[in-house]
Amino acid sequence: MEQIKDGSRVLVADIGGTYARFSYADASVGVLSLTPPFVLETEGFATFGDMLQEVLDETGRPEVNAAAICGAGPVVGDAGSASIDMTNCPWQLTEAELTKRLGTSRVQLVNDFAAIAHALPLFDEEELLQLGTGAPDKDGPLAVLGAGTGLGVAGLVPDGQGHYALIDGEGGHADIAPANTRELAIYERLLRRFGHVNAETILSGSGLEALHDALCEMEGLTCEPVSAAEIAARAATGGEPVSAETVHCFTSWLGAAAANVALTMGATGGVYIAGGIVPRWGGLFEAARFRARFEGRGKISVYVKPIPTYLVVAPDPALKGLVKIASGLLR
Repeated sequence: MEQIKDGSRVLVADIGGTYARFSYADASVGVLSLTPPFVLETEGFATFGDMLQEVLDETGRPEVNAAAICGAGPVVGDAGSASIDMTNCPWQLTEAELTKRLGTSRVQLVNDFAAIAHALPLFDEEELLQLGTGAPDKDGPLAVLGAGTGLGVAGLVPDGQGHYALIDGEGGHADIAPANTRELAIYERLLRRFGHVNAETILSGSGLEALHDALCEMEGLTCEPVSAAEIAARAATGGEPVSAETVHCFTSWLGAAAANVALTMGATGGVYIAGGIVPRWGGLFEAARFRARFEGRGKISVYVKPIPTYLVVAPDPALKGLVKIASGLLR
């Protein structure tokens, strides 16, 4: 395979519903190395083009040889004319605009969790925390899901020759079910409120807040607006039982969603948890609660129990995957 020319530079960016992270990667000895990323809030810009222009202006408009950008939404269209309509942000990302602003046709848009999926084989041991037991099937598919502004899902299937095929979709919008009477009562309140309940309705920042509202209503408490970050902070200090139960419910349903992904993709190579919420919880995240729900699959539990689950603690994992994608654009 052709080596990447030293001095080549690529732009990579992870565009989420709340934050956008940009970085350059420069090639040395045929390997692309990331510069420290910088972070911008999406609400401060009317369009993606406005944000991109500010990034280019602030960094002196360096010449780039390629760009790999991921966004929280499905990619539509063919290579060169692909676009992403952001799911939780009123923006559209287009390869045409990237080509025009960057002056290179070597650009690629991918879903944000597709980018993280590309990084899965690249993580070092210290960038992962195993949740429970299990050992990976080295020939099995890998899956990743994670909650943030929304819920992302993606996977990789090994081809037996050291490469992988991407499984890319919108699994965060698949249905999810209650598993006990308490969850059923919560689910019914969410159904009345939203008209439809899928995994992202619960497993996202707004979902955490909706869970808190439902539990307050069930306890006959006044539902004051509480952010997802504040719910986690209250649960961590033990000062509010409803916040603690909210986190417990979220953790259990995340275990269920992870099991659904494992079963659907046959992800015997492992299921990875990423996103902007759980990796920041630290000791608040109860691996045992998550794992119990993951393994509690009735007669098919024997299938999921050997599957390992991991928490991705690497910083900016999507950027690592984007560098992998950008490497392919330069070869």
